[in-house]
Amino acid sequence: MAQQIVVQATGKDGKLTEDFEDNLQITKAPVPAPKDGEILVRVLYRPVNPSDVYRVIDMPGRAPVDLPFVPGLEGYGEVEDNGPGTSGDYKKGDRVVAVPWPSRATGQGTWQQFVAVPEDDLVRVPDAIESKAASQFLVNPVTAYGLVEDIAVPEGKWLLQTAAGSVLGRIVIALAKKQGVKTINVVRRSAQKQELLDLGADEVIATDTEDLVSRVKEITGGEGAYGALDAIGGKAIGSVLDSIREDGRVLLYGALGGPEVSYNVLKVIYQAKKVEGWVLFNWLYRGGDDGKKKLQKVWDLFLDGTIQPYTGEVFPLERAVDAVKASLNVGRGGKVLIEG
Repeated sequence: MAQQIVVQATGKDGKLTEDFEDNLQITKAPVPAPKDGEILVRVLYRPVNPSDVYRVIDMPGRAPVDLPFVPGLEGYGEVEDNGPGTSGDYKKGDRVVAVPWPSRATGQGTWQQFVAVPEDDLVRVPDAIESKAASQFLVNPVTAYGLVEDIAVPEGKWLLQTAAGSVLGRIVIALAKKQGVKTINVVRRSAQKQELLDLGADEVIATDTEDLVSRVKEITGGEGAYGALDAIGGKAIGSVLDSIREDGRVLLYGALGGPEVSYNVLKVIYQAKKVEGWVLFNWLYRGGDDGKKKLQKVWDLFLDGTIQPYTGEVFPLERAVDAVKASLNVGRGGKVLIEG
């Protein structure tokens, strides 16, 4: 038997309910037998991402498969066994991640000790990359790489990003700097400013003491940022739109401000600005692109030190409830992980 965290019931209206701890239960289940073309992976580390919490609380637009389900969109593990019909290329103990893990398709995510994964979805982890870092490969590093590539800010121009103090935001700063793109980074608290400046951020705006639009105009000489990456949405997206140039784009990849957005449509129309929803897997396989080539570019950025995952507290699997709570703390530091 193996441990797993099972969501028995979700939150309501995108919020944690009082019975949240009862709804997220640790149980035991038989170790799955890999089916034809599948490989059994022993999962050792998995991060707690906002996208995982969205599923736990039933954020509108992020509906999971039928209840009950095991959450967890990413993680790191080692090959345990090969199912029938596999190539034999993977041996027991090989270090792997999956892109994607089967949480999206079957509700069998990484918050359990064993997951059976289609062989074609496995990606080898380079020997030089530490296990905790590898567990964070997909949701933040690959997303950050895709966002920076997609927004395509020219060298020397300004990229605006919200939620810049997040792990993903820090990676965006590093990727932009490597490409000669200047960053304006938006955070909620002034206490976060110096840390991001020390990491290489060109400008940091703290909305607890500064007005976003006026500061961006000041920084850019009135032109506005070339484009923006927004993880907030909600009411704040109006200020983001007001902070970019005419004909600029906002890539909206998160909903930390809630599932409903509010902005002046006339400004969007007459200034030819665009708000585009952005989803990792749509970008990864867009137009038949070879997703694994893109993934290899991200591994290369790990290896040359450009991308450095930022690990925070680590909780054992049986304390998944505490891990979720810790992940919701503002200013918590690095990414919360679950091990075991």
